[in-house]
Amino acid sequence: MKRNTALFILCSFFIFSYTVSDSSAIQKSTYGPSWIHTGGISQYPADLYITGVGSAQVEYSDTASAQAKADSRAIAQVAKQIEVVIKQLSSSFERELSSSAKGSLSQKDVWEKTAAFVKIKIEGVRIEDRYFDKENNRIYSLALFDRIAQGEMVSNEISTLASNASALILEAEKSKNKIGKVHRSVAAYGLAIKKMLLALRKNQYLSIIAPLLVHRSIPTTLSNLQADITDFMSQFSFEGIKGDNQKSIISGNLPEPLQLQVLYNGVPVPSMPILFKFVEGSGNIDAYARTDGGGFVSTTVSNLGPTGKKINKILALIDIYPSDLTIQKELSTVIPPVYAQFTYYLPAVEDIKIAVIVNEYNLGNKQTDSYLANRIIQTLSKSKLKIVKDIPEAFLTGSFDINGGSEVGAKLRQLSSIADIAIVGEVKSTLMDDSFSASLVFSRARALVKIFDLASTTEIANIDISLKGAGPSREESGLRAIKKVSSIASERVTREVKRTLFGE
Repeated sequence: MKRNTALFILCSFFIFSYTVSDSSAIQKSTYGPSWIHTGGISQYPADLYITGVGSAQVEYSDTASAQAKADSRAIAQVAKQIEVVIKQLSSSFERELSSSAKGSLSQKDVWEKTAAFVKIKIEGVRIEDRYFDKENNRIYSLALFDRIAQGEMVSNEISTLASNASALILEAEKSKNKIGKVHRSVAAYGLAIKKMLLALRKNQYLSIIAPLLVHRSIPTTLSNLQADITDFMSQFSFEGIKGDNQKSIISGNLPEPLQLQVLYNGVPVPSMPILFKFVEGSGNIDAYARTDGGGFVSTTVSNLGPTGKKINKILALIDIYPSDLTIQKELSTVIPPVYAQFTYYLPAVEDIKIAVIVNEYNLGNKQTDSYLANRIIQTLSKSKLKIVKDIPEAFLTGSFDINGGSEVGAKLRQLSSIADIAIVGEVKSTLMDDSFSASLVFSRARALVKIFDLASTTEIANIDISLKGAGPSREESGLRAIKKVSSIASERVTREVKRTLFGE
């Protein structure tokens, strides 16, 4: 298990490339070198090297395969020791972020952040020596990691990152006093702190593998940069917030877009990148947006997902590093974000009320009672949903034009005061051209049903079914066709409601 863990760390965090030195030809002897038992500690001091020993049995005279296994296991031993380095780095990282973040970070978060920000490429691992034990038919390999060589490489990377960050900071300083360019300061500061955070991670790593090469100025530079950005961000504010405290249903949309205005020292800011994200709840959201010339920005929210809470939250915040959620999450722990919070209400399934309105015509004669509506009500009544069976006359101002007439939106909004979902439709039976025969009259029936989310008057399902019916008379054939198509349509409606609200 420990070996597997080491290999996992090896694959996840590091890319090893190794070479074999001139002394690595397999020595065949009955007397093994001391490093087999000591790990080469006397020959390679721990302050300069990390060593690992691996071995493999030679089977069927396949020395090449055994040698590869021994090399791999030796490198895994180095990885196992470097794993301790990574754990020290993670612990340091955890302490640092927990001191500035609200709440504590999980170990999973720490490892994810370490993986995202360190990404150190170990190039200093090599196979230094091998030994073939003839008596036991076993090959041993010695892997070596040069701390100083690797440290110098990491030190150069830190210097480059710090230099790049300095250039970005100068760019941010030039832009932040011009309202038309202040968004460039946000982007430049975001890139600068990303590079400095990466430099800090690498510097922490460097302090473990090569302490003499540590850059003493990195923590101070990062701290000063963080203070500058915090002061800069404090000059932004969000005003004119619209779209808060809305109501919708599972799979529905928020009725109104979310909107706000971004100000910098009280002046509207154009082209400012804003990130919208769910804090509680889920759904489809246009996450990335920029403010217009007046500093306004908006987004729509659709296909809301199920949640265990009735009140759900969406945050809008200045996107200091656009289009990168990992960086945004990291920065939110070291820079107090400027944000606006929107809430929306998502009722529990058992609290959702459904209004069923269906017009029914049998061979052109409107029926006083709808067979289809009754079937839908009967089927849905077996679920957790509440069915509004007796819809007040005030809400029935004429028939619904289910094909999208000019009045359908207004009528649906009327219904929203008594229900959350409207099942609106019609079913008709008509004679067919070849309807007359010796003993039967044939008719065709068509059921067209649409399901609407009343909060946003959005259509969330559409059922269209057509089939034939036959009977000894016009009325009988029409009634049979209507009953048959209504039965099928009601099952489809129920299936769509369950799929939409219950995810079944």
